[in-house]
Amino acid sequence: MRQIILILTFVAALSVTALLFAQRQTQRTATLEPQATSRVNEQRLLRTITTQQRLNRYFHNDVIPKLRNCWSHLRGVGTIQIDHNYARTDNGRWVVKDLTVGSSTLPRGQEPLALRCMQEAVGSSSFPVTSDDGDSKEYVVKWTWPVPFPVNSEEQTRAMFAAKGSLGAKGCGNVAPNCVDCTQSGETCVDVCNGYHTCTKVNGACHASYRCTSGSPFAVAGSTVMY
Repeated sequence: MRQIILILTFVAALSVTALLFAQRQTQRTATLEPQATSRVNEQRLLRTITTQQRLNRYFHNDVIPKLRNCWSHLRGVGTIQIDHNYARTDNGRWVVKDLTVGSSTLPRGQEPLALRCMQEAVGSSSFPVTSDDGDSKEYVVKWTWPVPFPVNSEEQTRAMFAAKGSLGAKGCGNVAPNCVDCTQSGETCVDVCNGYHTCTKVNGACHASYRCTSGSPFAVAGSTVMY
């Protein structure tokens, strides 16, 4: 009888120990998950800002100087999203494939004029492929352009290139996320500033298409500047 009591006491002690261990593991996991999520968000923000600034170096150096005169003749005040579609070349460059108009708040009839201005400015321009682009063969840059350009555009440009971003701010720099990506679990598609053009779920798994970045010429993610 005594042996049975000792065995039952031992089993009970093991059960309590296991329960306490499970509780500590749950608490530890609950503590680590927000930290891990924060690190992922910080890495995503840094990657987005780096990509947006990289593309804006291209736009500010090669496109905007040719765009300013034509852009100044557009009427009204608003913004126009232009999807800059690029194709990858064998010598490691992204070259212009075509441009299309997305959303716009410009007065009626101004979108075709704005698109023509941009087509003339972009011309045969290109920018280099980097390791961040992976093996993607296409790249869509969904940039939202203000009409007219801000009067303090030079000041905003300097601030944009110096910006580090903040996790507390929302958006991609004056614009909402307009690309998609798979979550860490690979089961869900989410809207992001820097990711892919399309995202689909097949048999419970997420599959992304070619590269995509959304933004604007005078601000970056987590560091919004008003036009």
